[in-house]
Amino acid sequence: MPPALLWRLALAQFFAVASLADAADAPARATPLRPGGAPAASAAPPGPSAPTGGSLATRKLRGVDYVSLADAATRLGLKLTVSDRGRKARLADGQVRADLEFDVREAAINGLRVVLGDPVQQASGQLYVSRIDFERCLTPLLRPGFGVPPRAAPRVVVLDPGHGGRDPGTSANEKAHALDVARRAKKILEAAGLRVVLTRDADVFLELAERSATAVAHRADLFVSIHFNAVAGDARTSGVEVYAFAPKNQHSTAWWNAPRRADPHPETSEMPVNRYDHWSALLAQSLQRRLVRDLDAADRGHKLARWGMLRGLDCPGVLVECGFLTSTAEAKKIATPAYRQKIAEALATGVRDYVATLAAVRPRAPGASVAGTAK
Repeated sequence: MPPALLWRLALAQFFAVASLADAADAPARATPLRPGGAPAASAAPPGPSAPTGGSLATRKLRGVDYVSLADAATRLGLKLTVSDRGRKARLADGQVRADLEFDVREAAINGLRVVLGDPVQQASGQLYVSRIDFERCLTPLLRPGFGVPPRAAPRVVVLDPGHGGRDPGTSANEKAHALDVARRAKKILEAAGLRVVLTRDADVFLELAERSATAVAHRADLFVSIHFNAVAGDARTSGVEVYAFAPKNQHSTAWWNAPRRADPHPETSEMPVNRYDHWSALLAQSLQRRLVRDLDAADRGHKLARWGMLRGLDCPGVLVECGFLTSTAEAKKIATPAYRQKIAEALATGVRDYVATLAAVRPRAPGASVAGTAK
């Protein structure tokens, strides 16, 4: 089968999981305790094109390596449309879309809020995105599997209920709610044929490194750390967040939001989990989509952090904040077993979507059919 046609079939299968309707995003009223615009006008996007090989030229802007969006679009086989006097850009085809804006770190990718590691820049009449964001964020979310070795079908999933024992989390209920959701998700995923390991199955304290060590010991294929959020003195902020580990040489989302930015330099060493940045980004999007849409929750974004339980992983991994225990309305829902079951189902379905995407983009022998996605 020609490569271009195979790419069309793979993407069509992947994005059949969800529509591309834009997710509304309201500015956060406060920073969570865990640190952590209108679309540009465009003509109707063309059908998908096959990505192209070759390296992209970089340009140093504010001390960071950037690539032009024009080159990025060509590399990924997408159409670039620029509007608002060159301040906004859209990369799109018939299946995927990314909306970006000059001097802004937030992007809308496939209808979901994504916080980039660096703001979009402008030079010589063109818009630029950081090389790391292009490689570790845009590429996996717009062209999953492109430019990286394929992943085998996952068999072992490690779920990490946050906190426990002497560490209650954001409130006395977080550690209990996280464990309950993890147990419920475990049952669903095991029924789907996956082996599921919990880092803790009781109210016990674990060091952060012990959590990733459990995943390594069980040869996990993916890792999901389950948490609930909080904002002190704010009973209104609600919604879900998904965090991937920040790539080498990139600041965390929390650093940009900090009043003083006490640490001026990002980590310059690659952590074990960074070997899987491409797939962690894809896993984050799969879970984010399901949590936002299946829970009808506010989309607070796909963000970057350096959580200790992710650092030592030998597989893709993310941390999910499933809601705010300080939100009057959301906390009432989280307190009910029925809503925690919905959270577990959304997480399990997100994992299954991720698994289906891996199958869709994995190379196949000539004449083999494209596997269907999880529904």
